[in-house]
Amino acid sequence: MFEDAHLRILLVDVGGALGAALVQALRRVGAEVTCLGQAPEAVEGVRLLPGWRARPETWQALRGAFDAVVDGGARGLDGPAHPARELRHRVGLVVQLGTWRVYAGSLDAPTCGAAPGVPAPDRLPVPCPEGAPLRDGEALGAEDGLWNARAQGGYPATVLRLAPLYGPGVRLAREWHVLGRLRAGRRQLGLPDGGGQLLHRLYLDNAVHAVLCALNHPREADGHTFNVGDGRIATLAELAASLAAAVERPLEGVPLPRAVLDTHSPFAVPAPVVLDLHRARARLAYVPPVDLLTALERTARWLWALGPDDLLPTLEPYWQRYACGHDYLAEEAALARWTGGGR
Repeated sequence: MFEDAHLRILLVDVGGALGAALVQALRRVGAEVTCLGQAPEAVEGVRLLPGWRARPETWQALRGAFDAVVDGGARGLDGPAHPARELRHRVGLVVQLGTWRVYAGSLDAPTCGAAPGVPAPDRLPVPCPEGAPLRDGEALGAEDGLWNARAQGGYPATVLRLAPLYGPGVRLAREWHVLGRLRAGRRQLGLPDGGGQLLHRLYLDNAVHAVLCALNHPREADGHTFNVGDGRIATLAELAASLAAAVERPLEGVPLPRAVLDTHSPFAVPAPVVLDLHRARARLAYVPPVDLLTALERTARWLWALGPDDLLPTLEPYWQRYACGHDYLAEEAALARWTGGGR
């Protein structure tokens, strides 16, 4: 696709750090970018359109055809609540940015159940392929809406199921759970069940690269769902050690039973999360350009330089607890019981 000049790309509700990085990447290859709905801040050279995706007049105001649409919203481009029928036959490819949480057995699956008629597994298969059982919910509804529109001949489509995103600018700063305690002068980190948990994640630049791969291989992408994550997965212990090394601070990981740690820790993963990336590699030639250690180092240094005072206003409310004086008392009490004196 990018061999052609004057590409027109529409981004729908692709905001934040991912939207900004994607706009910059598309602009570098000469694409004309239009943003509708939620849009990245402080990005030059794009056309910003007001409007709400639930209103038909929003879509009717869009003129001409688009080579591709990248949809980052919670729901798809079709359906009673989001009628985008005006775009049909005017789009080369729709790339929907989905989530790994659509799988039954993901972090919160025990409280959400599986898709109708599909028993919910206790945990994700390792590795988890795209054909694994799915759970009911908004993410699955978004995918179903997209596939229904495609089946009616509306437009080619694909779904990228993204692993948890991280990197400079990302508002879900799980890394601050480690870096925040280092800033507070603490040198120990409780590792649930030894810190061997695996949580597949996705660095910002690798996510952008995956979208470009899908746009550059529209025929291979059409009709398929793809898992997207980093090329390598770190255990919790490896991740914590890498973050501490990036900011040159000592950190001792202390193995503790999961039951005595804060169950709301952003890294307290009850079961391995390992996505199978074979399909994306084979069909889209997806090879993450940024290796894991480099990604962690860049993220740690960005967060460390930013600090809690500047970081706090940029975070989603749930994550603010890790940026504004996280309550370490319960964890330190557990460390003291198990080690004879936490520090």
